Amino acid sequence: MRQLTAFEHGWLEVGEDLELAPHEAKALAAAEGLLPAGCLQWGHRRVKFTQFCGVVQVDGLQVEVLPKLTPYQTEAQQRDTLLTMLACAGDLEGVDTLSAGLATSRTTLLDLFIRHFAHLLERQLQQGLLRDYRDIDDTLDQVRGRIDLVRQQRENLFKPQRLACRYSELIADIPVNRLLHSALRLVISLATSPVLAQQLHGLRMRFSEVSTLASHQRGPTAEQLNRMESRYAPLVALAHLFLDGQFLDARSGRQQAFSLLFDMNRLFERYTASRLRPLVRRHGLKLMEQGPRRYLGHEDTGRGRLLMRPDISVMDEFRHPIVILDAKWKRIIERDPMATLTATDLYQMATYASSYNCGSLVLLYPEQAHLRTGQHQKMTVTSTGAKLTLAGIPLDGTAIGSDLLAPEIIAPFKNGD
Repeated sequence: MRQLTAFEHGWLEVGEDLELAPHEAKALAAAEGLLPAGCLQWGHRRVKFTQFCGVVQVDGLQVEVLPKLTPYQTEAQQRDTLLTMLACAGDLEGVDTLSAGLATSRTTLLDLFIRHFAHLLERQLQQGLLRDYRDIDDTLDQVRGRIDLVRQQRENLFKPQRLACRYSELIADIPVNRLLHSALRLVISLATSPVLAQQLHGLRMRFSEVSTLASHQRGPTAEQLNRMESRYAPLVALAHLFLDGQFLDARSGRQQAFSLLFDMNRLFERYTASRLRPLVRRHGLKLMEQGPRRYLGHEDTGRGRLLMRPDISVMDEFRHPIVILDAKWKRIIERDPMATLTATDLYQMATYASSYNCGSLVLLYPEQAHLRTGQHQKMTVTSTGAKLTLAGIPLDGTAIGSDLLAPEIIAPFKNGD
């Protein structure tokens, strides 16, 4: 398996002795319909991943796509950034970035995902494999449980020595275990580290009593687990991530492609919300993601047009937005962050201020060289008088300081001024 590291919005040249061989580019193009829409952009003998980061595996090639906000980060630091964002946003719940081997650039991103899955699974198996009671109908030589009189009359009328019994038995072959076994079998084939593959084979031996999911089965989701199974919720969510990324060629039955890609725009929104939520609560306010939703205009018939959905809104006790924040996963090249603002950005924020009667707007970017945490850039939106703040948010998972939602931003609106 050849391994290749790429960066979001970074071109990969196609050709002999270049980043992508022609047959590899052809395999990637063939799998494009199975990947998230718009994740690839093609040029003349080159291709790039857009705002998606993660892993893609096709035809003997494994491509890991890393975020690149600054040229000074090493590949290991970029993997660390992505994993930290996933952990804070809830996509990889419980990931331990300190023990995941991030200090070495030789560890691939996919192996880190798989190692996290193996770590969570091993920790749960220390408490024993999940088991549950199942009703079993069987014909035996002696009574076990109770006799099913209907089946006895139908099947054993002339065989009195045979008894149609129904009994309950504690078994391990239950849906949640079949899901985990299926995911475990998949990641064994994807792991590139021999040591990791050996660890996974050892874990799979614990599932010797458990079958795998059929091709048409999906298995339970984290929300469908019962009280006894709820501790497996992070594992179940991660198992679905792996299995949903597996694409099969229906004609040959072979694995055609595998992808585990994350839209960095959406991931940055969820990460930002997770970092802001404790700060908002300390101010006695509420945080809403992707809302409140409101139409920009209405037809004479009453039909709404152009539904607005702010990335993040900070609301008072009356559910009125007092601060609207828009998360921008974007690299700032100019020394003056204000110079990077586009007309679209300003029109959008001005529309929010007017439509929601909100006087405080924030554009949040990842912290980078020209926009450090705590160094806010401010301007006034002339049409509404609203204050627009540009701010950076750290990507290392640390708490956000109160200066981002400072009293001078919130207090006037809490007091109803």
